[in-house]
Amino acid sequence: MKQNELHVQRIIDWRESMATLPDAYFFELMRMYLGEVRTPYNKTKLIEELGAFLRKEENRRTLVSLLSEDDVRLVCAVWFIQNATQEKVAAFFGEEQPFAAVYERLLNLEERLIVYRHDDAASGKTIVSVNPMLEDVLLPFLRRSVLFSPPVVAELETVRGATVSPELLAAYCSFLLVTGDVCKADGSFKKRAATVLESIFLQNVAALHRVTRAFINLSVLKDDTTGFALDGDKLESFAELDELSQCALLCVAASGRFSRSGLVRQAQLLLEVAAGIPESGYTRPLLLRAAFLAAEKDGDISDSAPIGQMSRFSSMLSRSRAVESRGFAGADAAAMVDRLIDDAVLVGILAEKGKTADGEPIFVPGSVLSDDPRPVDPPFPKVLNIDAGFTVTLLPGLPLRALLPLMSFLDVVQFDTAAQFSISKKSVMRAFDAGMSARQVLDLLAAYCPYDVPQNLRVSLDDWSNAYASAALYKGYVLHVSAEHAAAVERNTAVARHIMATLAPGIYVLDVQDDESARAIIAKSRLDFVGKIKTVPQKKEIVRFPTVWFDRPARAEHDDEPFSAVSPESVRARHGDLMRAELEKLRLTPEQKDGLLERIERNIILHPAQLRGDSVRLEQTQAGAMDFFGKVRVIENALGSGSMVALEYENPDDSAGAGIVFVGNPLGMEKHGGDSLVRMEVIPGHEEKLLSVGKARFVRRIRGSVLK
Repeated sequence: MKQNELHVQRIIDWRESMATLPDAYFFELMRMYLGEVRTPYNKTKLIEELGAFLRKEENRRTLVSLLSEDDVRLVCAVWFIQNATQEKVAAFFGEEQPFAAVYERLLNLEERLIVYRHDDAASGKTIVSVNPMLEDVLLPFLRRSVLFSPPVVAELETVRGATVSPELLAAYCSFLLVTGDVCKADGSFKKRAATVLESIFLQNVAALHRVTRAFINLSVLKDDTTGFALDGDKLESFAELDELSQCALLCVAASGRFSRSGLVRQAQLLLEVAAGIPESGYTRPLLLRAAFLAAEKDGDISDSAPIGQMSRFSSMLSRSRAVESRGFAGADAAAMVDRLIDDAVLVGILAEKGKTADGEPIFVPGSVLSDDPRPVDPPFPKVLNIDAGFTVTLLPGLPLRALLPLMSFLDVVQFDTAAQFSISKKSVMRAFDAGMSARQVLDLLAAYCPYDVPQNLRVSLDDWSNAYASAALYKGYVLHVSAEHAAAVERNTAVARHIMATLAPGIYVLDVQDDESARAIIAKSRLDFVGKIKTVPQKKEIVRFPTVWFDRPARAEHDDEPFSAVSPESVRARHGDLMRAELEKLRLTPEQKDGLLERIERNIILHPAQLRGDSVRLEQTQAGAMDFFGKVRVIENALGSGSMVALEYENPDDSAGAGIVFVGNPLGMEKHGGDSLVRMEVIPGHEEKLLSVGKARFVRRIRGSVLK
């Protein structure tokens, strides 16, 4: 559908939503903008008149000039959040704005015709949208930068590279190959292993603890009969990934074990959020907002929380609003990113640029996103230096898949900016056990050294290779035949191609996997005198790690520039003064003046023509602490009209005097001694509470039911 057709459809939807409003709310809006509605009336004609009111240039200019920065932020949230609901908008702003304040402001924006509500057939929820009649005048305000005000740097920091680098991962793998099991059942380091790690890896031990947890959750480290050990096939599969995918998967897996799809979705979202950070940086709340919007755009973020864990962000939502964040993608994604931020800094997806005046870290894209990627194919840089004592110094520059073969014969000695390793007979024997030859070891060293490999190392490699070849230990089935049958066996192609080693004349080690295979080979060879055949470890099918693809967020022109197009407060104050002056000229009852004055305060009056006394319905909508019967009457009126109410109470924990506000649908009232209790469904948790009317310091009936 073309853009114009979509806009027309949105206008039709807006008109239909107006027509389906409950009569009390519909006529209240009409009276506020068009004056008293006389019978007989026609709803369709009244909606057309309201549309004509909104098309008048003077009214549109005034409407825009009355927008405050808070108004614009809320309208932008409605615009950018997919299928925005009151819960989504409130969760998007997190702790910055209480739910009651968000609700009240949304209601005010609907009264001012800037947003409207309508039912979504797919989800069955009430959706808030920007009024399509005003889109053209609001579009200059609808920018992401409104929601992501750049933080002010009070303290600059030197942006460091990633703590977890391919060199660190490779050195740690070398350590694991040498040391063996270093972990307890819960994944923490054993005491002796922790001491050795601290002496080798210095300040990187905490990062290695996170890497260990990630490796366990990715099954790169597996618990077998001897404890946790590296799974070579899994490690090789992981190393084949690009560095971005490695970092993202490590970051996610460090916080828990997830399904394959959940792992990939979280990694993709994390990279998308990090890549979208502007040069000015984001604070943690802004990162959570970016994750919220990204997830709402893309849809479901399932499997985002490890079983049995709730992130700090999820807990805050649950405590402050008595409802958990799960149920829509945005809050789940924000909780997920909140959980991953610290690990994202470790692996280089994020970096700290500095701090705000409040000491809050400011994050920018990390080195793996901002630096040039390492080469993934030869030729690789020359990063090795080998001295006469067989000490190898490794400089940064190689990808993990190029580093791992080196770890087969290098023992880590000290890890710092330049890592140091040693080559010894024992370390080279480990490589020989893995199937490497002396020539392959020499070729690997030569490939990454800027000069010839020292001659004494070449000689030593030959000596160690000869020593290794002088003895061999085999496990499995052995085919033993007499001398007169040896030639027949060696000529028999069905058997000969499976001979792995000839131990002596007539004694052969075969490479078949099990007895069934052995019997099949014997039957095919027709050598019915053959006995047992060697069994080799069965080949297992390796599930490869997925590559994490993500879309770098496209930026609109000037999207990251600070927004300053909102009219200054003086303009809004001047308009209010003019309307109040016009109101004073009218001969109205005190009640009518109070009603119109309240509309002026709520920025509903755009033009003096709206100051009509007959448009005001006299009713009490609020009452203070000492007016007990007034408070009861406000709640009774709300019960009769199906309106919502807000009850405010003293907060003994807040020295500033801010109260606790409950917003919801009143369900009934009951006497309790000298007090009255209102039974109320509190929004957004939909939890029923019994609240004291007498103890409330303020009771207010909420006009309309914007998001009921």
